[in-house]
Amino acid sequence: MYKRILVPLKGDETDESVVAHAGELARVCGGRVTLLRVIHAHSRDEATLLQERARAYLGEKIDRLAEDGVSAEPMVATGEPAPGITAAAVQLGADLIVMATHGHTEMRHVFVGSVTEDVVRSATAPVLLVRPGG
Repeated sequence: MYKRILVPLKGDETDESVVAHAGELARVCGGRVTLLRVIHAHSRDEATLLQERARAYLGEKIDRLAEDGVSAEPMVATGEPAPGITAAAVQLGADLIVMATHGHTEMRHVFVGSVTEDVVRSATAPVLLVRPGG
């Protein structure tokens, strides 16, 4: 069912849960994971540095997925996060986007981050939201 799973990563502690969920889905469905980092730089030098860091970070996550028998590839995009994520999903033909939400609660409502909300509203693929530690 899910052959192309896009996983946008923030570079923080929430990524572990998201990668684990996406990896398990890919393993069960026989799918492939694309780990995405969208960077926003203000200069060419900063972009180069952020791209190098992003590739190294994604490489660590890909190695961990490979240990579990999951095929994964890195993708680094530049620009604003939400449009970068939705554009990557279209470019890849993603069947599913798996991303983190902080799941803050107030008055029994769950709020998601603005990037996550923008992706949920504009993505053409289904979006699976994973709460940290979930």
